[in-house]
Amino acid sequence: MAAKKEVKKDDKKMAELNRELRSYINQIETLRVNITNIDALISEYRTTITTLQNLKDLGKGKEVLLPVGRIAQVSAKLEAVDKVVVSIGSSISVELTFDEAVKQIEKEISALILLRQALEKTMVELYGKVEELTQKIREHGREEATAEEGKK
Repeated sequence: MAAKKEVKKDDKKMAELNRELRSYINQIETLRVNITNIDALISEYRTTITTLQNLKDLGKGKEVLLPVGRIAQVSAKLEAVDKVVVSIGSSISVELTFDEAVKQIEKEISALILLRQALEKTMVELYGKVEELTQKIREHGREEATAEEGKK
């Protein structure tokens, strides 16, 4: 009877360790998705800065094609790119000078890079916990195997 209780206790312990391991792995996967999204946003912001600079370099009076959705473009004549309307969050936009707009976007990029670094650090810590837990699971499995052999 005591052996049966110990087996159930060992099964519970192994199930608990496996649940904890899956939780860490799920957290790591969520962080990976978040980092991928941040990378895409950083790339989009950098493209925005490049596009603004290219428009400014083209100068007033140049013909450009303006995207209207994914499948259409209309011709437009470029005016001075002295003012840029930039979203500052919560569906609020503000008109800034060209230089201010670029600085604002660069500030957003810097904030995203810091967030990305924090997520990467958390991910490294979680990998450490996964390694630790995996070692515990191995040891627990070895103990169970040794106990089984001892019974035979």
